Amino acid sequence: MKQLTTLKWLLKREIWENKAMLIWSNLVLAGLILIFTLSGIFRLKDAAIKADLQADVQLNDLVTAVGHYFTSGLILFSILMVFAVYSYATGSLSDERKDRSILFWKSLPVSDELTVISKVIVALILFPLMGMLTLVLTNLISMFALCGAYAAHGVGLFSLVFSSNGIWGQIGNTLKSFPIYVAWALPTIGWMILVSSWVKSRPGMWAILIPVGVFACIAFANDAVGVKFVRDVAYALLFRGVFSIVPDSWSYHYYLTEYEQTLSLPASIQNVVLKADLSSWDIFATSDLWIGVIVGIGMLFMAARIRRGRGD
Repeated sequence: MKQLTTLKWLLKREIWENKAMLIWSNLVLAGLILIFTLSGIFRLKDAAIKADLQADVQLNDLVTAVGHYFTSGLILFSILMVFAVYSYATGSLSDERKDRSILFWKSLPVSDELTVISKVIVALILFPLMGMLTLVLTNLISMFALCGAYAAHGVGLFSLVFSSNGIWGQIGNTLKSFPIYVAWALPTIGWMILVSSWVKSRPGMWAILIPVGVFACIAFANDAVGVKFVRDVAYALLFRGVFSIVPDSWSYHYYLTEYEQTLSLPASIQNVVLKADLSSWDIFATSDLWIGVIVGIGMLFMAARIRRGRGD
């Protein structure tokens, strides 16, 4: 019980110290999206609305456009989240050494393991959760505004838009994929926090340069080790080690799976993604995900041990 109380206190500290990245950045992006969306809605002309709604098929096209609008917002919030998580995780342990605050925190009865766990929770859960909730609220506000504008011109869209599977299906799939993201991104978060625990300066740069450098050395010996081995190393070091914090990046797993089954690369990753259900929890039955989880936990354990011996 005491550990949970301490963890709760540590989480409050992390949120307070990083509220600009965690909260305000999402609210600013949501505000910009709403400003552009509402300005476009307010410019709608009565004639334009009637022209858009001459046939039922155009109403269905409007519902499809709502889905595309959600996807566009998802991409924007995902880009913001990736940069925010990258910045936070790579500086999570190095910043406290840089400003010497580590001396204060080490004087408190708080274990290094609990400190690392609090930072993992913020990077792996709070950042994406905040982004998803802000995305959903932003889209719902936009849809209410759009339907209200059409209702003002005598066209009822509320039942059509909010009873369709388009918007609710995408929201459901986004929330359903959250546990997948948490497990899939763990090795990247573990690697970034590990680098942050021992690199004295520019941890963000080293978190990328080290795996890129190792891969470059192996790729240079391509003739000796074989192409397949190089591809596997590239996947483990670069993709799983650095880019797993990108939402839906597990789509590449399905891409490689199809390659291994057919012994030929699919025409495009887009075709594979369209066939695969990226919100399906079937990914939890793959060794790829669980090996990443184990490796990520191992790196976090190492980060806590390194922090225990560092006070510089």
